[in-house]
Amino acid sequence: MASSSTGPTVQRVFLPTCDDENDTLRLECDVYRPPLSSSDNKALKTRTIKRSKDVFLLLHAHGKLGGSREMMKSYAILLAMRGFITYNVSFRGCDGNEKTSRASVFGEVDARDVLEMVKEIRKRESDFDDVEVKIHILGYSFGAAVGANAVGLLHEKLLSQNNIDFCKSESEEEERTVWSRCGIDGLILVAFPLGSLNPFATTSTIMGVLSRFLFGKHAGRLRKCFVKDARNRSLVARKTRLLFVHGQRDEFTRVKEVRKFCEKLAKGQPAEEDVNDDDDEENNDDEEFNENEFNEKQNNNLISDFFFGVEDDDDSDDDDSEKPVESSYETFGNTNGTSNAAPHLALLEIKGKKSDHFGFVKVKKQRDLLVKHISRFVLA
Repeated sequence: MASSSTGPTVQRVFLPTCDDENDTLRLECDVYRPPLSSSDNKALKTRTIKRSKDVFLLLHAHGKLGGSREMMKSYAILLAMRGFITYNVSFRGCDGNEKTSRASVFGEVDARDVLEMVKEIRKRESDFDDVEVKIHILGYSFGAAVGANAVGLLHEKLLSQNNIDFCKSESEEEERTVWSRCGIDGLILVAFPLGSLNPFATTSTIMGVLSRFLFGKHAGRLRKCFVKDARNRSLVARKTRLLFVHGQRDEFTRVKEVRKFCEKLAKGQPAEEDVNDDDDEENNDDEEFNENEFNEKQNNNLISDFFFGVEDDDDSDDDDSEKPVESSYETFGNTNGTSNAAPHLALLEIKGKKSDHFGFVKVKKQRDLLVKHISRFVLA
């Protein structure tokens, strides 16, 4: 273990997977813990008062497109400096896992792995002094889709406890038991590759349509968690809080589509065909650029950015280098049905010409702003 008096301590661990045939398969993960003495210890103080421990599981972008836990390292450090424990994991086939496994395309196996990881993290972080462990998933891009899918799988797992032939009190007890093992208290989806809800939209990019094809199932699973039907309500709908973080210039999904998705989650609408959504309505995203010109730039640069990586350009001689990051924060009611609870579903929109899909890993100011909002969201 490496430690520092000013920085977080870091430890390499190996987390289990869902692979029953090869129960020795483990995934590399770096665990960051707060410094022993931290000037920014709001999370530590809040944890002491609430008798809870907030732990983050960080999920990176697509492994077949160059994603690795290295791109989430800054978030792991920043969150640890604010008093949180962070597990920065590598998916199958990524980083040190190439020799033992292959990276998946759709992320289905990764979502099942996440539930096993959550179960293991809860065991590791459980204390004997009655401190509640709260698990929050922070997923970026592909990692956001995998996190959404994992919550959907958890929802299905919880519902299965209500379908067994028990009396109501016994089924509720079984549901709480499952939650105590692998419950997910918070889901932060950064640059969620939702794609276009209307595949016939003329403004969709090639990658937007591809995202819809690859990860539409993940979004559908998440949406089922919040359908307002008494027969289909689980602890996910009552306890898991969602924060979407999206850039105004995201190349995969317009923020307008994410906002629509949030509204439907908040209303508890069933998963239905969305192709009839009016794509020609007035665009309220406050975008001050030529859309046709921007889409041409997207298609030219998007693939090269993914395969050749992105550099931190926050120190460039840009006119905006000294300006604060513009953002807007909105809530969509409490999907858990309580009127006096903290916001259960929120959207943080990042604005400006650096608010593309990769801005969250290459622009330091955006990372700092995001970590501040995440801290407030999970501690509310």
